[in-house]
Amino acid sequence: MTNKKASVIRGSKDNSFVGWAPLVLFLSSYMPLFVLIIVRQCISNSSYLHWAGISVDSFLCMTKYFGMSILCLFLIVFGLLGTYMTFKRLKEKAANGNVIKLKEVSSLNDEPLAYMATYIIPILFGDYSNLTDCLTLFVVFYVIYRLYIRSKLLLVNPILNLKYSIYNIRYYDGNIERQGILISESKSIYEDEEVKIYNVGYQLFYGYLR
Repeated sequence: MTNKKASVIRGSKDNSFVGWAPLVLFLSSYMPLFVLIIVRQCISNSSYLHWAGISVDSFLCMTKYFGMSILCLFLIVFGLLGTYMTFKRLKEKAANGNVIKLKEVSSLNDEPLAYMATYIIPILFGDYSNLTDCLTLFVVFYVIYRLYIRSKLLLVNPILNLKYSIYNIRYYDGNIERQGILISESKSIYEDEEVKIYNVGYQLFYGYLR
């Protein structure tokens, strides 16, 4: 029975966030930054916040002084809706997860605070009406995104952590001790409790208390 259960858990390790899921999770994690960019750009360019009719010049003015804000607003909506749909589907799939008994568990709820430190540079030094600075910011975000989807940061998300908690866990898969990062709506999870987990990436799990 033990070996059969172990093979089932190992067999689920190929599950992962696919398609748009990693992108929308990344975008939602930076939603506070996008909001700050919108506020900062609107305040800095408040003298241009008036109706100037429909013309090429007014369009170019809007693009120059508020283009980044419009883009950020789109990314906020896309990221939030995408993240909502991703976790809605994930909850449905989690019913097919596997039950494990925790050997060790520790909270990682302080990780989003360190993650938010990456907001500082673009906020302090960004001139969002300057094309060069915008392109530089896009390149930086692309590099962060590529690192993000290959790390535990996929679950370290300030927006997700308003509802979910993240834990570092150790458990037995048959006779093998394994570890991973668990995201759960359960606010308190302790050693020796049983949790149903569903794999969403390498050593990354979504789960809930049995």
